[in-house]
Amino acid sequence: MTDIVHVSDGLAVMRALERVARDPRKWAGSAPRWADLGFPVIARGVHAIFPLVVAAAPENGDPGGVQRPIDVEQSLSRDLVHYYGGDFIHRESELDLDAGYGHALIAAGAVSRGGSMNWWSVQNFAAVLVRSVDPETAGETLALHIIPKDWVHYSPLNAGAKREASRHRRIMKEQAAAAAVDVSWSWTLSSQ
Repeated sequence: MTDIVHVSDGLAVMRALERVARDPRKWAGSAPRWADLGFPVIARGVHAIFPLVVAAAPENGDPGGVQRPIDVEQSLSRDLVHYYGGDFIHRESELDLDAGYGHALIAAGAVSRGGSMNWWSVQNFAAVLVRSVDPETAGETLALHIIPKDWVHYSPLNAGAKREASRHRRIMKEQAAAAAVDVSWSWTLSSQ
């Protein structure tokens, strides 16, 4: 069995998202057409999961020198900081793991590095790298979750206005609908 299967290149997914997100006419309507990006995707309406890597979990916790999803996560995270860092500086933004989508990810079994998870911005979207280990299948996965940016960084234009209150309720409703988020997905590991 191969040790690791690369499904998609996370940086290529982000670049495709950046190209499409620049022209909102391409995704007119309520939900983006995620398949238009050209990568395998688990479409969830206003958000999507792009599988990146799957691997058999190492026996006894010893990876034996082979590349693991955490290695890909660390490398891709560095690239994302460089290309999609925070506002005009090369850094990431931390996802709140105690509320909203971050809490849903942790509750569903996502693994955080050092007790934190980061997100990066592309226009009105936020990208979150999500790694998980499924004890039932002994598989480890890495995916790129693309979600509305408002789910992680809501900044009302006029917090007291009825329109903003309605927008905030819609955002909270969308987040609640995504609370049953999948962090584990399967991809066949090919035999050698």
